[in-house]
Amino acid sequence: MRKPVEVIQGDKSLRLSLYLIIASYILLILLIEPALDFILLSLFEQNNVYEIDKINRIKQVVSALLYTVIGFIPASYASWFGYRIIASAKIPPILSSAKPRFPFTVIVIKGKPAKMFGVLIIVVSLVLIFQLILHLVNVLLL
Repeated sequence: MRKPVEVIQGDKSLRLSLYLIIASYILLILLIEPALDFILLSLFEQNNVYEIDKINRIKQVVSALLYTVIGFIPASYASWFGYRIIASAKIPPILSSAKPRFPFTVIVIKGKPAKMFGVLIIVVSLVLIFQLILHLVNVLLL
């Protein structure tokens, strides 16, 4: 006889907070390029082609560095979340002794399938981190 499926109901206020965080993160990503343009154009005089080329090179390096740092945030969080899934052998992992709250309704998965999913999350996040580092090194060496 099968056990009944365990379901944890989603919390609407937590879901709205998650939407605000994601929207703020996307807005930050979209504002990097205009902010760099404004700062670099105000710092340098652009009288000739060489100055503009110098500004473009600085912008390319700084934007690659900023996008790498900003890309590390979700990738490292995903890696930590995968580790927590492996450690607890449960999806979603229980992070504290209090009643768990999640932004969406989730079905609890336990055992080996949960650990395998945790390993998959860690592998994908490490591949993304490696790709970010390779892109940064490629930009810095050109």
